[in-house]
Amino acid sequence: MTDISDTRTRILEAAMSVIEDTGEGALRVQKIAESVGVREPSVYHFFKNREELVEAAHIERYRRSHLEMVRPFQAGAALADNAEDFRRIVKKILSLVYSAEREDIRSTRMSVLGAAQTSPKIAEAIREINFEVFSKVAEVFATAQEKNWIRKEVDPLAAAYWINGQILGRVMAEMDKERVDLDKWNQISETAVSYFLFG
Repeated sequence: MTDISDTRTRILEAAMSVIEDTGEGALRVQKIAESVGVREPSVYHFFKNREELVEAAHIERYRRSHLEMVRPFQAGAALADNAEDFRRIVKKILSLVYSAEREDIRSTRMSVLGAAQTSPKIAEAIREINFEVFSKVAEVFATAQEKNWIRKEVDPLAAAYWINGQILGRVMAEMDKERVDLDKWNQISETAVSYFLFG
């Protein structure tokens, strides 16, 4: 017998896949049901309508895009023995976050933020995800502050939100790759983050 939570997960995965491949407008509940191997009423058992399914898919896409980078940052920071180690970890995470391979992930975030402008449910979920994720980053910064590895004046939570803004800002540069040197953008942003944290 199929696990109910597994069926919901498969429906959500299928919806996310459609949104990522062809956009939200292409999502059809009947097609989602067929791709998962269930009948259409089964989809409505978990999501009361198409809009709720789309919102859930956007929220999950956003959540995943953040957690996959926060965990390595926490793990790396936990291994730091001194300020120089911590600086290297921050630099390494920034270089990973700014990488060209993560362009789609940055675009996903912007897309979901756009959807939040007309959906209070998505907006509230994003607010909670942001706080959950950036609180974890803030904990890392607070620990580094206690060890005198970053400036005492830095507000850990505000810094976590601001750095995320830096990351999202790269999307604008990526939209104009012919004229913007993305390596230079990385260097500017990395320098700004480093100066802000370390002085």
